[in-house]
Amino acid sequence: MAALRVNEVIVNLYCSRDAASWWALYRARGPHWRFTTVTAAIPGDLVEVACEDIEDAEWLRNLMIERGIPKSALKIVA
Repeated sequence: MAALRVNEVIVNLYCSRDAASWWALYRARGPHWRFTTVTAAIPGDLVEVACEDIEDAEWLRNLMIERGIPKSALKIVA
């Protein structure tokens, strides 16, 4: 199974308020089993979002980039 790793520090500090709010809502409304906190920190966690496969992770990464999340905050892991 693949995952998309999201660095919330970058999201919270270097994104627009709209992009950071979109991520917070996405994380809060998504199925809890998809989100795993790898490292908890302030001002944000390192979170992995479970995906079906690499293509699904790439789709999610591209969606997040379109929403304003910097590419540097996102990493696909297998």
